[in-house]
Amino acid sequence: MTTPLKRAFPASLPLLALAACGGGGDDDPIPGLAGSLSVFLPDQTTLEAEPNGTLAQAHQLGDLAPGESLRVLGAITEGMPDELDVFELRAPERVVVEATLTAVSTSADLDLYVYDPVSLQIVQAYATNAGSEAGSFAAKGTFFIVVDSFSMDSDYELSLTATAIGAGASETEPNDTSATGDYLGVVAPGESVVALGDGAAADSDYFLLSVPGGTSLQFTLDCPAGDDYDVNVYDATADVANPAFVQGFQVSGSTETGAVAISGMTLYALEVVPFGGASAAYSLEVQTVQTLTAGAAPPRPSFRRRAARASFDGVAKDADALFAATEVPARVARGSVIVEYAAGVDGPADAAMERFARVDGAIPGGPKRLRLDVPPGLDDAEAARYALAFAATLRGRTGVVSAELDPWATAFAAPQETRPDDPFYNLQWHYEQIGLPTAWTTTTGDPSVRVAILDTGSAPAMDLVDVGGIDVISDPQTAGDGDGVDNDPTDVGDGVGPQPSSFHGAHVAGTVGARTDNGFGVAGVAWQCEIVHVRCLGIGGGSTFDIANGVRWAAGLTNATGQVASPPVDIINMSLGGPGFSSTLQDACSAARAAGVVVIAAAGNENSSAPSYPAAYDDVVSVAAVDFERRRAPYSNFHPTVDLAAPGGDVSVDRNGDGYADGVLSTKPDDSVSPTNYDVFSFYQGTSMAAPHVAGVAALLLSVDPMLTPAQVESILASTATDLGAPGRDDRFGEGLVNAAAAVAAAGGGAAAPPDLALGATSVLFDGPDTTRLVGVTNVGGGTLSVTAVDATTATGGPWLSAARIATPTSTTTDTSAVEVTASPSGLAAGTYGGSVSVQSTGGNATISVNLVVGATGSTEVYEVFVIAVEANSLVTEAQDVVRTDRALGYSLDFVPEGSYLIVAGTDEDGDGFICDEGEPLCGLWPSLDLASEVPLADGERRTGLDFPVQSPSGPSAASAGGAVGFRLLRPRGAGVER
Repeated sequence: MTTPLKRAFPASLPLLALAACGGGGDDDPIPGLAGSLSVFLPDQTTLEAEPNGTLAQAHQLGDLAPGESLRVLGAITEGMPDELDVFELRAPERVVVEATLTAVSTSADLDLYVYDPVSLQIVQAYATNAGSEAGSFAAKGTFFIVVDSFSMDSDYELSLTATAIGAGASETEPNDTSATGDYLGVVAPGESVVALGDGAAADSDYFLLSVPGGTSLQFTLDCPAGDDYDVNVYDATADVANPAFVQGFQVSGSTETGAVAISGMTLYALEVVPFGGASAAYSLEVQTVQTLTAGAAPPRPSFRRRAARASFDGVAKDADALFAATEVPARVARGSVIVEYAAGVDGPADAAMERFARVDGAIPGGPKRLRLDVPPGLDDAEAARYALAFAATLRGRTGVVSAELDPWATAFAAPQETRPDDPFYNLQWHYEQIGLPTAWTTTTGDPSVRVAILDTGSAPAMDLVDVGGIDVISDPQTAGDGDGVDNDPTDVGDGVGPQPSSFHGAHVAGTVGARTDNGFGVAGVAWQCEIVHVRCLGIGGGSTFDIANGVRWAAGLTNATGQVASPPVDIINMSLGGPGFSSTLQDACSAARAAGVVVIAAAGNENSSAPSYPAAYDDVVSVAAVDFERRRAPYSNFHPTVDLAAPGGDVSVDRNGDGYADGVLSTKPDDSVSPTNYDVFSFYQGTSMAAPHVAGVAALLLSVDPMLTPAQVESILASTATDLGAPGRDDRFGEGLVNAAAAVAAAGGGAAAPPDLALGATSVLFDGPDTTRLVGVTNVGGGTLSVTAVDATTATGGPWLSAARIATPTSTTTDTSAVEVTASPSGLAAGTYGGSVSVQSTGGNATISVNLVVGATGSTEVYEVFVIAVEANSLVTEAQDVVRTDRALGYSLDFVPEGSYLIVAGTDEDGDGFICDEGEPLCGLWPSLDLASEVPLADGERRTGLDFPVQSPSGPSAASAGGAVGFRLLRPRGAGVER
């Protein structure tokens, strides 16, 4: 991975004492630990994630290495915001990529384009007048794939397969102009690439090289004796169809060599000219170096965006739309890019990059700001594209963890009919689920509304605004910062032994109010509200006394610290808890509510009907969790005190098919690397993730009407919630799923608005054993929404698709809670099939795109995965089981003695007796690879339901609790019991 995003990393987040969750048992249990694994293989089928219509907000698909394949299923609509689909990939080593685009609709004309990260131009175009396109190109570093609808709407399948480049990249005719030249990918300083061709066509061959930095481009062309080729070098940065001549080389003979001073951040076109009828095969080796001949001075970067539109006329059929893909928000700091480097790298990593990007500020132990030497004559929009090109290029370089634009902070108006431009918003399915895009058309929050996060504290992340707070942890050992109560709420980490720190408070804060619509990171629910951190959880958790004082401090009430928040906060969020009742904390919560504060807490992650506090206290809004399909999350507590439900996620599955586990995505620093990387975004699960959704929506209500009392806020949240489960209030969902759109409308007096249909998903993928999916139905308007018809149609494969409405027995805002989509693959041959479900209602119509994959897909590799119980303090392995990825994935660790354990799973492909060490393809820890939690086991007890995923731990953003050392097996590979 080349971004600070963590793929498929879950966390059933621990509550107050960081106790492990789980439960269940047998009549005569065998002492031990049991559960099942989910396996995330790198080349799975992926559904596109919207919005992804620009290079700045591309759906990031990760690395594509030799031998790997990737299949993307998507849908595109001509003339609509969904007219383009953009994907960002990275080739860690130079490969040949075979690309195939197939439209499901036989009447559609879809085209496929490859964009270069340096010039942001189309460098390969597959744009025939047909529904299917195919071709190959060389790639190295970052590159973009763009799917365009030239005519008609259609679902599509995009397949990408990478193979080693071998002796060189072979030319593909026609390539007799720079606009049709063969793209060779990024050639960084010190790298080289070989192109293979011949002059049989009796015309020139063109090759395109993307050069992010360097001072000299050197080449050698070899051909058989008797043939003579000349070489011309062009600068194609401004216009690939009309490059500027730089230098020519016309030496007679079978070997042509030369060197030319280059500027970096430039797209070069090399023309190989067959002189005198040369036709034999040739080999052209090109290298960029950092050493100039004495006195030579490379030209300044020749970056012009105004001229770029002209180049599309020669290589593309839809010039305006494709040019729009390169547009980025102009509200970024001019010439500024923020870069996070891997440990031990002090960037810029080479002198050539420093020539036009100097370090201009750094956060200690965190990211650096690079100030670009923006070419003269560029307006703000062109300068922003230049910065985008520089950042995209850096993301493909070794040692770069992340590279992003530098957002310019302004007071934003509520977006109208659009989604935020944060690059990872397209992975935050949980916001669409509760109707936030509609709510944001009314308000995105108000700085006068203050939300207190009682948690592990604040973090200096770029996507988080820190307005201060307090550290109320009275025990220095628990605090870990060398003292007791102080006015610095910074989270110093709570990791112990092999466990990296949770940075739980940063994740919760990001959900409530991450900086949004700023071209960076993720979105927050109420992003213009003010976040106040109350650090009350440290190493091992926190005391009830400290938490009670934190509640009172936030509410402006007297407390043991001798201080109070000024002004007091409006909302308190507590994503923490435990089983113990405390009258002290109950009294603090009641006093806070009486003082005008809305108090919200997570219902707990024990999958239990036992009460969890503070959520079960009077005067506290208790929030349970749902998954992507709006079912009760498997860990979520159910209890008579549950008031509402909100998205908490389930990281053991990827039901929306976007290639990432279905957790809640938010900010989460990573201290498994040194220095700590603060600008990481991770997928967590838990009621801890659900509660801040409700806190954020409550903040939106107070932004609309600051005079609302806590009772009125709670009443609006309850009365507008989307009813789930049994009619009316129930113990699993409380009053139902929080509905941000309806709640904001009610707070603003907009309950008389007409009904408006919203679906929880616009696409569904069936590529495994599950044959049903639930797509939630929400009324984001007023009145009662009636679903009048649900119709399923298929484009291929016959009638394999059906759909039905799930009625809500007691209708409030909608008479349908969900649409159940069912696939029946029996009798179908292996392949991919497309269909759709039309949902018609009194609040408008919507369509669900459905894809069915039958037969072997993705990786065919079968792995033997070891599951071990590791004693948490000594790190001694006490029990072991083995599963195979092509069989049932349940595991059982039997006869485990009393103690506290880490559950670790992984491969031992090198046979060294360790799992999760360097180079292993699969690794996982319960419940999260980057947030391992201990599982306490009493004498004779059996813990079940300990489910967690395993996936590739490689990549600069993939923290692993095992590190490079790994965990020792009890028995060597092949000696375990297969299940």
